[in-house]
This record gives sequence, structure tokens and C-alpha cells, in this order.
Amino acid sequence: MIASLASILSALIIFLISLHNSSIITPPDFRIPAFLSKIPFTPISLLSVFLSFLLLILYVPVCFYLLIRFFENTQTSEIIFFTGFLIAITAEIARFITICLGLWLSFSNLLIFMGNVTLFGRTLAPLSFLCAALFSETDQRQDIERNYLIMVTVSVVFAVIIPMNTAKITSTGLVTEGFMHLINIARFLLMLTTVVSFFINGVKKNNGEYKHLAIFST
Repeated sequence: MIASLASILSALIIFLISLHNSSIITPPDFRIPAFLSKIPFTPISLLSVFLSFLLLILYVPVCFYLLIRFFENTQTSEIIFFTGFLIAITAEIARFITICLGLWLSFSNLLIFMGNVTLFGRTLAPLSFLCAALFSETDQRQDIERNYLIMVTVSVVFAVIIPMNTAKITSTGLVTEGFMHLINIARFLLMLTTVVSFFINGVKKNNGEYKHLAIFST
């Protein structure tokens, strides 16, 4: 929670400095999926982008507070892996910094790093739900620290080895990845595996909560 608050404070300071220096420039009209740019009633709005960032960065400390407030003595694997999802959301601040500092106008190493951070978060998010589904059994809870470390390590390695396409920056400040279509397919397969795993756990344990998780994890 402290780390998330520190990230929010840093992002706020960067925003205020950029606002004072008038260095905030709207990124180009490049969106994923691309057909959004062809729809007349879906124009680019920098205000909407910033409001979405605000909701994301406020969501993290609120969730951490609720976890501490209501689940402090409930150390289930699902809750622990959910913290990985919250870390993944925090990584989206990299897109906010990309816009505030005008990094998308450059081909700097800092821009590539921001792309790596975002990719790390977008890899960690589906892995967090997948690990929560696969490692929720009682015999797996003894190795939860190991599994959590493996999950984070895989996300870091994946974010480092995948090249960033700095020539294509989306209107939301996202540095696109190389092999983007393959990565999207991999994310879809992770999501599908997570849904199936939660559903199977719900059937095996006759627990409706797992079936609900199968729906909400999409």
C-alpha cells in the first residue's frame, strides 16, 4: 500500500511539473483496436485518458486498504495473488508518465523502459488470476511464496525480452510491443485457461464462488 501511495505521489508531482511547463501533448490518433479511429463519435479526449488514469491509480490503494481492513487475518492464496493484480495496475502509471513527459515524441531508453513496465503489468495481471486458480489447493499453499516469485519473475523476463515498437504509440500513451498479435493471442489463452480453471475448481469443490470468479476474471 505504501508503494502504491508513493507511486501516486510521484505521478502527481510529474503531472504538476508538466502542467506548469505546458509539456503535456496529446499522443497521435493511434488506437487499439484500430477501427475506433474511424468511428465519428469516439474522438480522442486527453481528459478522458487522464480520468481513466485517475480511476486506476485510486483503485489500487482503496483495494489495499480493504484487504488490510477486512482480510488481514485471512491469508488465502487468492487474496495474496490478487495483490499481484494490484501491482499490475500500478504499472499503468508508466503510460501516464509517457504522456506527461512527452516521451512518446522520442525514441529514448526511458520510453522503452516505460513500455517494459507497462508490458510487465499487463503480463502480471492475467498471471495473477491464473495462479490464483491453479494454486488454490491446500497442498499448494505451502509453496505460495515460491509460486508468487515465479509469477513475478516470468512477468519481468517476458517484459524484458519482448522488443518495444517505439514508432507506434497509442493515444493512451501505450508503447506497442513487437509481435503484438501473438502476445494478444497468448493473453487470450491465459484468460481462457483461468476461466476454465476457476470453473473446474467450482465444480470439484461444489463452490459457487469459484464459478463467479470464472465470470469476473474475464
